[in-house]
Amino acid sequence: MEITRKSDRRTAAGNAAILVSVFVLTTLEWHFYTWYQAVAPYGTLIATAGLLIALFCYVDIREMLKDPAFLLMAGADAVALINLFLLGSGKGAFLTAADFLLILYLANKIRLSRKWFIISACYIGFFFIYWTVDVKGYFKGYNTNYGGLILISGFFFTIYILEYLRDHLCNVKGKQGARWLILVTLFFFAWGYNIIAWYRSRCALLGLLAFAFLMLIPVKIWKSKIFYLLVTLATTIGSVLFSLLYVWLGYMKDTFRIRIFYKDIISGREEIWSELWGAFMKQPVTGIGSSYEMRLDWLNGLFEVHNGLLDILIVHGVAVFAVTIVFLIKRFLECHEAGCSSHLNKCAMAGVFAMMLPAFMENYIIVPPFSLIFLILICGVKQEDLKTGGRFLGSFL
Repeated sequence: MEITRKSDRRTAAGNAAILVSVFVLTTLEWHFYTWYQAVAPYGTLIATAGLLIALFCYVDIREMLKDPAFLLMAGADAVALINLFLLGSGKGAFLTAADFLLILYLANKIRLSRKWFIISACYIGFFFIYWTVDVKGYFKGYNTNYGGLILISGFFFTIYILEYLRDHLCNVKGKQGARWLILVTLFFFAWGYNIIAWYRSRCALLGLLAFAFLMLIPVKIWKSKIFYLLVTLATTIGSVLFSLLYVWLGYMKDTFRIRIFYKDIISGREEIWSELWGAFMKQPVTGIGSSYEMRLDWLNGLFEVHNGLLDILIVHGVAVFAVTIVFLIKRFLECHEAGCSSHLNKCAMAGVFAMMLPAFMENYIIVPPFSLIFLILICGVKQEDLKTGGRFLGSFL
């Protein structure tokens, strides 16, 4: 009994470390731009602190040092650290890769209780409402693409909460009593599209469309290993292949003209990725580091990859990327059974996959607080006690 209580306390401390990190980062970065400017450079440090506490709470040190997965992660971190000194990269670049690897290592170890996952979903979902009511475009300092990422992150959790409520009403009043919530959910999708269109955030639109598509897929199809594997590969390896496709389309931009939100879809990233791929191919083992200066005149030397997994590959090299992609695919495949076990779990898994799509065009999932939110959503997929969502809510109603 004493051992169980001690384990429960460690679990609670580990969960608290993650949730407090998210609360601190969102509070300091998502309210006022001046706060964001002051805190953003230290975001990876705050995330690192929370993740390390969670690591030591969830994993026994002696067992960890014998764990092949941990040793693989540590090896990738060592390579990234060596590259840091060889290429003169910034410390933030190393912490970004190390944090994301740690997130993937912990993703099958962290167990948020039903209560804390719902509270987390309500808190993160709140920002979809907040950034819709208090629009924070360029006139309030924030980049509209960044605003789009906040909106779509909150949107996934908002829809999850609506589905959770519908599950509760189905348990209490039957399916007839929950039909009106379907209309509310459709309204939120329309609302989500309209505010994302106002922000003109094409990366957020990708996430919205992917989420809607995956939500419409019946659980029976989700159970297909072939379908699930294709979605997994498309959202992981597909991210890097997408950049190559974009570079190829860039050569035809005079004839290939499609506009989304009043802007050509081929409007700059193809030039960035073309240059980065050219530089990377000269040193694929170490990557090019984060101190690389872009040669494109309109960037004034500013280095930004605009693609989460491509950033890992370009900056840190093939070895670190390979470990990252193996971890990511493995974690997604581990979620298959749980993600197909109920409509609610499918909703959470659809959110996980949909978070990968905006990362095709922004760093998104590899930078805090989005990376920690990504971890929370993965944890939500594997919560078996979420199958009967009404019980938790029923204690309040």
